Amino acid sequence: MLEPVPTNSSKTQENLNEVLLSWKSPSHPFRKRNKVFYQTIAAFTLLCVIIVFFLHEFILMAVILSIAFVVYAITSVVPVDVEHKVMPVGFENAGRIYRWAELYAFWFEKKWDYKMIVFQTRLSFPGKVIAVLAPEMSEEEVKKIVGQYLLYLDKPLKSITDHFSDWLSKKIPLETSA
Repeated sequence: MLEPVPTNSSKTQENLNEVLLSWKSPSHPFRKRNKVFYQTIAAFTLLCVIIVFFLHEFILMAVILSIAFVVYAITSVVPVDVEHKVMPVGFENAGRIYRWAELYAFWFEKKWDYKMIVFQTRLSFPGKVIAVLAPEMSEEEVKKIVGQYLLYLDKPLKSITDHFSDWLSKKIPLETSA
């Protein structure tokens, strides 16, 4: 009969709660919007509400006004600082741990003056998890640590929705770049 050989488990197994990388950053990229942006949103909203009013679709009017309010709230509220951690068990984003088995790949993006790491998930919601990197962090340092667990993509595949939103933002700019 075979007997298990005793091993020093503290040396052979890594500590799953060990923090490999940690940083604090804003919860999402933020840029203060100018008056023209809000005026454009108000004009689109008013136009849509007038059209829907003549069609007597009052519930749809409420939906349009609700969407306009959400856009205003999201673009005017400054993001809070949250903590991000990379651990052997997964990635912690603002207190929510995503296990490596739930994540598929990662890549880096830049939006405005923010560098971000984007995780593609295997979950139906959320499809992507985005974390803003601290300004002093290098992408190579993050890539070296996270690359041990996930596939790195230089250029991720874009979905039809991504292509459509890029096209729409080019055709209908909501603000002018100064």
